[in-house]
Amino acid sequence: DPNQPGHLINHDNEYLHYEDDWYILDYAPDNNPEGVPPFAFVYYRGANDAWVGYGGAVIYTRDSRLPTELLPRLREAAKKVNFDFDRDFKLTDNTCKTINEGETLLLREQFAGKVALQTEEQLQAAAVRVRGNAANSVKAQVMYLGDELTQAEKAFEELEKKTLSFEEEIVKDVVGLEKEIVKDVVGLEKEIVKDVVGAEKEVVKDVVGLEKEIIKDVSEVEKKVISAEKKLVGKTTN
Repeated sequence: DPNQPGHLINHDNEYLHYEDDWYILDYAPDNNPEGVPPFAFVYYRGANDAWVGYGGAVIYTRDSRLPTELLPRLREAAKKVNFDFDRDFKLTDNTCKTINEGETLLLREQFAGKVALQTEEQLQAAAVRVRGNAANSVKAQVMYLGDELTQAEKAFEELEKKTLSFEEEIVKDVVGLEKEIVKDVVGLEKEIVKDVVGAEKEVVKDVVGLEKEIIKDVSEVEKKVISAEKKLVGKTTN
């Protein structure tokens, strides 16, 4: 709106005759005198042939989390459109979480398992469906897209390349993980063999010691038996 710079207008649309109005309830530019992080508090309302009065509000900042120093201003700005900031808004956390290599591989596998564009054939089929849907949408909505379909095809070709590269990266990670597992298993087997050999040596040592003790005891018993026999023979002779 040339008369109200804080009012952004998107009217006179053919598709569903939709009209959108965005209102800047409060904002702070870069290097503002207040010294607060730059932000824009937007309230929007719209209407179309199917729905009159849809809308909502959103806050734009460059921070991954909403700066707490903005809260007093946001609470006051929300009152302008009969919103209670603490009750009607939900804070989001857009921070990037730190994950380890194992979690990275797992997330890649989960993503690869969910997306439909995993093979060249599926990608080509998806491109055909998109082109068909786009053409039908053009006919239904009487919209003039110019060369946008060609651009979409180019975009899908680029997506195909990235998808194949992504799959190669997954295979590379899986092979690397398998090698690490094999390496660990081999190392564990060596430790087990080493422990078993050590245990066998201890058992053999104990058995040999026990045999010596048994032989010694048997020899003592034999001597006593021979001595007893000699005494018995002497008594009989007398």
